[in-house]
Amino acid sequence: MKYLTKILVDKKLAASKRLNDAYAWHKALWRAFPGINENERIFLNRIDSKDIFFQVLLLSRQPPIVQEWGAWQTKKISESFLCHDLYRFELRANPTIKRVVRDKDGTRKKNGRRTAVYKEEELKEWMMAKAAQSGFKIVGESLGVTAPIAQTFWRKGKSGKLSKVDFKGVLNVIERDLFKNSFEKGIGPSKSFGFGMLMLQPV
Repeated sequence: MKYLTKILVDKKLAASKRLNDAYAWHKALWRAFPGINENERIFLNRIDSKDIFFQVLLLSRQPPIVQEWGAWQTKKISESFLCHDLYRFELRANPTIKRVVRDKDGTRKKNGRRTAVYKEEELKEWMMAKAAQSGFKIVGESLGVTAPIAQTFWRKGKSGKLSKVDFKGVLNVIERDLFKNSFEKGIGPSKSFGFGMLMLQPV
């Protein structure tokens, strides 16, 4: 990802545009990248509710086309930004694990469903595992985790539910290529719904 865009959207304006759940935001942000197949992961985003506005952070491979709503500011990310060893990080994620489903005789089924993670220790274990897969480790006892918050969205007339958890701490890069790939592609599931964007500040 080469560009970071900050968008400030007045909450009354967002309501008038029906930007009222994660899927609505997803569709609105895709319009900033005309001609791109939605199956192609060209951007990650994160939406935070402030006093009277929403702050949208958009990490993308190409600069977005500014839309008629909100105040947009885009800057190019320095090529050296991912060359540091230590970063403070924040990650908004929808942590899930695949539960093993077995028959009565103990035989493992293939249709194990993914379920949300809720317990604090399991959430920390999930983050530690994702860190290892993403080319970094979390420094000392720096990892912080918020309690999960349920979020509902509507898609094609059907409702869905996601679990929002915020992680933060200090990370140490171990495998540079894996780390860059995680910054590029995001961490965890539900990236289309505002999850998975790794926010970094070099230490």
